[in-house]
Amino acid sequence: MEITATVVDAFASFALDSSSFALPLAVINRGLQALSPIPYPKDSQHSFQQALNQLDSVLSPKSTLYLTLRHEGSFVAITFIPYAANADDKALLLDNRQALVKALGEHQFSSSILCKEIGEITDARSWDERSGKGQSWTGNSSEYIDACEKGDPAVNGVHDLGHKKNKCRLCDRRMKNNIDDGALDALKSLAEGGDCVQLNSQQSVNISTEVLQLNFGAKNLAPVEVISRLPTDKPSFTFYRHGSNDRLYFIYCSPDSANVKERMKHTVAIPGLINIITKDNGVNVDQKLEIHDPEEVDFAQKDERIGKFRSMYLRNKFSGTESQWEGMEAQQKILDAVR
Repeated sequence: MEITATVVDAFASFALDSSSFALPLAVINRGLQALSPIPYPKDSQHSFQQALNQLDSVLSPKSTLYLTLRHEGSFVAITFIPYAANADDKALLLDNRQALVKALGEHQFSSSILCKEIGEITDARSWDERSGKGQSWTGNSSEYIDACEKGDPAVNGVHDLGHKKNKCRLCDRRMKNNIDDGALDALKSLAEGGDCVQLNSQQSVNISTEVLQLNFGAKNLAPVEVISRLPTDKPSFTFYRHGSNDRLYFIYCSPDSANVKERMKHTVAIPGLINIITKDNGVNVDQKLEIHDPEEVDFAQKDERIGKFRSMYLRNKFSGTESQWEGMEAQQKILDAVR
């Protein structure tokens, strides 16, 4: 595969443009072509995750791609070879990945990686895991790497990390519900004490088309008013910015009298809503409550979870991509003994 001067010039222009986050390079008719650069979000205070969200438009689970992006003051060369892509297309990118870095200028790249799932690129937890904030790339990582895809530790200063699966498959991102524009705008506006937003899931047989919709948005609500507006016949998600401590509460109310299917669908929607939708839009929940009756609401400030939890998703912390919770290691030992 020829890496033309046009591709090299496109990368040089991208490297000089600090407003551009990533440059996709696609193989079209067996030739490599530069696509339009992906800009950073317009908000100057954007997070790395919000920048990664910009890549959704160019990544497909069936199409290979080279992607160069800015990360921690340098460039990373990504070879995206999804499992469902054509085998010949994947082989072509694998055979030429080192030549691409060399042609673009090895001195500009800190690392070169292989990715097989979109979440390995677009979820910041994957990057945390690779940088050592979660599960390390060293140690037992070799069990995850195909023999033909191992990278050299360092070639001319570029760390070739090869491919390593995430410890967790990021189900929250893959299974997140859609959310309508009105509900998303309401979530972004939870800035003042007394602000309240309530969502529920639109009824649909096909889980992939379920949409989180806005039940109501209100200003200057007192805590007792929030409690009075929790439905007692169907599940709901309520976000409330408390006026006295400025904490943002997430209340999952799942009445025992509600339809079992509705309760299950709302429980499954929680990780995508809390871990992905809210955080991707700069909304950070301070306290999580899971209750079955409005009278169980407790706005006390506590470190631990509040309420009777059916869902493990509200009690988790993360190490890289891995979801963790209290007693996880003991439960894993029991599971291993059964196996």
